[in-house]
This record gives sequence, structure tokens and C-alpha cells, in this order.
Amino acid sequence: MSGLSNSSGTGNGTGTGTGAVERAARATLHWSLRYTGGLDPVVAADRQNEILSDLHEQAAWATEAGVSQRAIARSIRARMLRGIPADLSWRRTQLTGEETARWSAPRVDGLLVAAVALIGIVQVAVGTYIAARQTRALLIGDIGFIPSSAAITIALGSIALVATALLWHRSTRHWGAMMLAVTGVLIFAQSVEALYYLSATALVVILRVTWLEPAAYAIGLGVAIVCLTGTAQWAMPAHLVPATSNRRESR
Repeated sequence: MSGLSNSSGTGNGTGTGTGAVERAARATLHWSLRYTGGLDPVVAADRQNEILSDLHEQAAWATEAGVSQRAIARSIRARMLRGIPADLSWRRTQLTGEETARWSAPRVDGLLVAAVALIGIVQVAVGTYIAARQTRALLIGDIGFIPSSAAITIALGSIALVATALLWHRSTRHWGAMMLAVTGVLIFAQSVEALYYLSATALVVILRVTWLEPAAYAIGLGVAIVCLTGTAQWAMPAHLVPATSNRRESR
């Protein structure tokens, strides 16, 4: 730990920031002691030394790059949390000798991107559908005005389209996920209300199924939670994780 402390104590950090780095490093090492417990002592020691080396390299790299001590500490803790599935998979492999599917950070990140992107596509589809129903209703004379719920749904669908496009780039992904969290809370319930005016069939269903609108809000809340999870995952700049951090995940 002294090497880590010395390497992270220079640069633009303060004493408090350095302490945060040391606490984050100690938490990571404590976790490594937990999941290597009961394994072959040589294997466990190799794993712990590897982690200690990674921590030292990350702190040294980040300090040279001018990253603040608090940011280094957050990055270390984030790496530890993201690596827990891979660590447990590694432990199981050591105990059983069988390779298991690795839920490494890149895999979890990829699944999260896919989930949030799917949410965005669904929201765009909802907005498009309501826009099509509204246009049809106006053309055939079923309705002579645009309900506020329909206008809101169409607007939310348009925002969702922009947000989904933002998911394409890593640097803007957290903004896209945050926008989809906001639109997700509202768009499903608003679309149900819009269909009250735009579809006779939907009107009958809505009148009979009284819990439909609360269910739509519940779905929106679940969608928002997934998107906010993505926001938290991608809010940290990618440059805070050096290339050496991938070494543990590749083993």
C-alpha cells in the first residue's frame, strides 16, 4: 500500500484526496481477500499481487494524466464493483476447473447498452404510433383537435429519437440514457391517455381495465430505473480507466 500511496500522493491531489484513494484501494484489496479465501495459497497470492499491481499502475497513470485524487478513488471503486461478477466467475473456475460464462464489465456494459437502446426504440415506436393515429383521426374526421396527451406523447417520442441517437457514442451515452429515463416515466401513461381519444377499441379497454394507466406509470418507472443505471454507468469518463484495467477481466 505504501507504493500506491506514494504514487497517488503527488500531482493535483490533496491529503484528503490521497486518503480517499487509499481507502478505495484498501476496499478493493479487502474484497480480493474475501473472494480468494479458501483457494490454493499460491493462486490466491498471485491474484492479490496482480490486483495490487493494477491498483498501483492505475494510480500512477491517473496521477501522470492529471486526474484528481477523488476521481481516481471513484474509478477504483467503480472498477471493483463492475468486476465483482468476473471475480466470482474466476473463483468458481478455480474451485471447479470449469470455465463459466463471464459477466465481465464489457459484457455487462454491452447488455446495458442493448437494454437502453431497446427502451429508446420502443419509446420512438410509441410516439410514432400515436402520431399516426392522430393523423388518421384528423384526416377521417373522427376528431377535430389534437389532445394534449397526444401532443406530449409525440414530443416525447421525438426526444427519445434524439436520445437513442446519443447512445451511439460513448461520450454522449449517459446524456441519452438520462433523457430516456425522463421520457420513459411519462410516455407510456400519456400514450394510454391519448388512445382514449384516438381509438374506440382502446377507449373500451381503458374504461374496463381501470389499472391500465397506473400500470403504464409503473412500467415507466421501471424503464427510468434501467436508464438511470445506464446513466450512472456511463457518466464517468472512459479515460479514467487505463488500459491495464482490462488485464484482470481477460484472465
